[in-house]
Amino acid sequence: MLETSCQELKVKFSASSNVIRSLYLKEHSIRKKLSHDGESKPTLLVLNVPPYCDNKTMKMLFRSCGNISSIHRQKKPGNINDSSDYTGIFPGLAVTGYHACYLTFEKRSSITQALKLTESTEVLCLSTDEYQPPCGMKKWCLDYLKSWPNKNLMQKEIDKYMEAYDKKVEEQEKMEAANEGVPDDDGWVTVTKKGRNPGVSRTEANQTRMKARIKRKKEKKDLFVYAYQIRESKREKIADLRKKFEEDKAKISEMKAARKFRPY
Repeated sequence: MLETSCQELKVKFSASSNVIRSLYLKEHSIRKKLSHDGESKPTLLVLNVPPYCDNKTMKMLFRSCGNISSIHRQKKPGNINDSSDYTGIFPGLAVTGYHACYLTFEKRSSITQALKLTESTEVLCLSTDEYQPPCGMKKWCLDYLKSWPNKNLMQKEIDKYMEAYDKKVEEQEKMEAANEGVPDDDGWVTVTKKGRNPGVSRTEANQTRMKARIKRKKEKKDLFVYAYQIRESKREKIADLRKKFEEDKAKISEMKAARKFRPY
């Protein structure tokens, strides 16, 4: 059930359409979107927005009211998740069906002008000769294309991040070189990789290499002990065979000496 403070704005898709939709407008005072000067920007809440009403259509619908600085959409009105920290490369989940839309204007007088549009009995058209909002198969294809990240923007953001990272690493190396061998207030000297006896940084890659080196040494040691045991067992086996050979040889000699000629 809609609040009584909402004002109705009748719209239709095109001039030839007989289906009339109702948009419900209300000044949104809960949202605190601060600008650089610390003042909150005026925001208009629009309910029952059709799925084919894109950002360009909303700007054309309210262009007589003033410039729209930002447009935020969500399934239902309520708390707005701040997406300022998210990258614009990977688009979020698309809002489907009828939804709520938050229009942020640059001037507060634009809210008053937008609400005055509801006083007119004229039905506004969302589709004009200048622009027709995509719908049907065309809209589905556009939504699919928008779901994929932009490679050019991604590469620009990666280059920008790596440039800032390289600059930070360079400044850190200069600071370490300047403080090399200089004791602190307590008289301690920090060992860095730039010194005479450089220390190993405790990074994940270095820790992995160190563990692998220790494992190889242990395997080599175990292999040496195992090879030694094999050699000793072979020597003992050879000694047992020689002892048994000498015993059998002695038995054969005794049997030969005990033989007697018995013709009858």
